[in-house]
Amino acid sequence: MNQTPMAKIGGRLSLRRLAILLFAASCLLYAFSPQGKPLYPDLVQGAEVSHIAISLAQYGTFSDPFFSGPTGPTAHTPPAYVFLYALVADLFGIGWAGVIVLSALNVGFLALQLALLPVLSERLGLGAAPGALAAVLGMVVQPYRVLLGWESLFTGALLVVLCVLTLSYFVKPGEWWRSFLLGLLWGLAILTNPECILLLFAWAHIAAMENPPAMLSRARRAMAVVVVGAALACLPWFIRNFEQFHSVFFVRDNFGLELYTSNNPCARPTILQNILSGCHVMTHPNENANISAEIAEKGEIRFNQEMMHRALAWISSNPRAFLSLTARRFLRFWFPALGSLRYGIPMGILTILSFAGIAWMYREHRRAALLLASTLFVYPLVHYLVQFEARYRYPIFWATLLPTSYAILKIIRWMRKPGAAHASPVAEEKEMLPA
Repeated sequence: MNQTPMAKIGGRLSLRRLAILLFAASCLLYAFSPQGKPLYPDLVQGAEVSHIAISLAQYGTFSDPFFSGPTGPTAHTPPAYVFLYALVADLFGIGWAGVIVLSALNVGFLALQLALLPVLSERLGLGAAPGALAAVLGMVVQPYRVLLGWESLFTGALLVVLCVLTLSYFVKPGEWWRSFLLGLLWGLAILTNPECILLLFAWAHIAAMENPPAMLSRARRAMAVVVVGAALACLPWFIRNFEQFHSVFFVRDNFGLELYTSNNPCARPTILQNILSGCHVMTHPNENANISAEIAEKGEIRFNQEMMHRALAWISSNPRAFLSLTARRFLRFWFPALGSLRYGIPMGILTILSFAGIAWMYREHRRAALLLASTLFVYPLVHYLVQFEARYRYPIFWATLLPTSYAILKIIRWMRKPGAAHASPVAEEKEMLPA
């Protein structure tokens, strides 16, 4: 039976109310959870993002990312979250007021990810139930840690918003200015985390894959406008970097340093292990004044180029050690400890269930499965090459929670059916397929 316009509007309002309820519940739970407690009593303490943001707020310079000493102008981190951090520090100070405001913003970014999951689930054709369950799992398991000094939660919020918008838009592209505005938002995401550009191309292609030929051609034109919008959003930062460093690179210039810090004779799979072993101090400038002085003398571009050469030389001379490190980083990414077994074990179980969920989803909702699988496959690629930290997975935890919830609901429905004890969900699915 076709729904009446009033029923459709009622459905939309219900979905909206559900999103608002999940947002409020997520905010409250994480705000009063140990996972949401700020690590520092002020905004000065922290790593590179914090140091650059304080420099920007106090002196107006995007510079000096390292605790060990000044190194001058930098492109070590993407700029978007740094500017937000600096704005909070400028308006509310670097003490507890600034901490509370920035913490509230990050809890809001996290809550927004979870609240939009029913909307995304509905847009993917799965219904709202898997998304609602995914949000509940995110609140119960609490795999996230609210880290003020990093852009992880901001990136995750942008990605969920962009996934909802991109999925809807490329199914039926609109006017050019809508494409341009979507491109500007993608540009903001890229300036928050450059890895987002990979998802732009993957998601747009998957969203439009089932379009008829005429609509597919329209989607391609819209894609061109989106790319232009994203490029224009990034252009001021690219111009600044070229004028400052006389070099061309994509958003940030630190890959050489991170690759060497992660692949050298003393390297271990995670940042924590490298800190505890002393390897991080020996190879990274954040706590090594000698390395900071070297950066100040040579400049970031030349320094990172030299670190890239050193990393590649070690990798080519030690292929087995590199493959071992990469394999262990891969396992840590998908099965992170998350600080304790209280969070690590449930998230490991959910990760395994998510793979089953995507496999089941592929048979009934191919586009949804491909979109989620592309997110889980494409986004982490660079993280297998560098030392792991749990926050690297925060931006795409939602892409694990959603197929996990789909799998759980499939299992529940199968168990409720008569004769479920004598058949498996996979066998049942096969019987339903046409001969």
